[in-house]
Amino acid sequence: MVLTAATSVQFGAALAATLFDDLGPGGTSTLRVGLGALVLVLFWRPKVRGVAGTDLRLAGALGLSLGLMNYSFYEALDRVPLGIAVTIEFAGPLGVAVVLSRRRLDLVWVALAATGILLLADPGGGSLDPVGLALVLFAAACWAAYILLAERVGRRFTGGRGLALAMVVAALVPLGPGI
Repeated sequence: MVLTAATSVQFGAALAATLFDDLGPGGTSTLRVGLGALVLVLFWRPKVRGVAGTDLRLAGALGLSLGLMNYSFYEALDRVPLGIAVTIEFAGPLGVAVVLSRRRLDLVWVALAATGILLLADPGGGSLDPVGLALVLFAAACWAAYILLAERVGRRFTGGRGLALAMVVAALVPLGPGI
């Protein structure tokens, strides 16, 4: 599953980057997240009526993290090479793994992965665009938030209804720059 997820992230990012010349990073993010929201809303048909306000805020926070993650990642891709950006963005899930780890051996693997990410970030080398690097690190933080929030949303909503609501919020994040 990890290999499939990594392949999906790489393929999706590479495909999206081909749209940058026509749409820019903001437009590409708007298109991708907007289409995802449309598909999920049509499939799950989430209802807002009768849902507790705390649950709606939780889905909104998930959507905000998802929208910011996608938008900042695409902006980073406009400045940093794809492979490096995708690798550095994995610092988000890596951070979650560190915080939630219960075994010392897990921390060894996390340390090795973190070393690889650090080497790709080229600290002190100055070859990476600093704005692009900051954007991809922000995307990584958003990915960590997304992981933690998705688990909570999954417990509060049935099926993919919470994710569908979150995607509507996510689609609003890049709308201004996308237009």
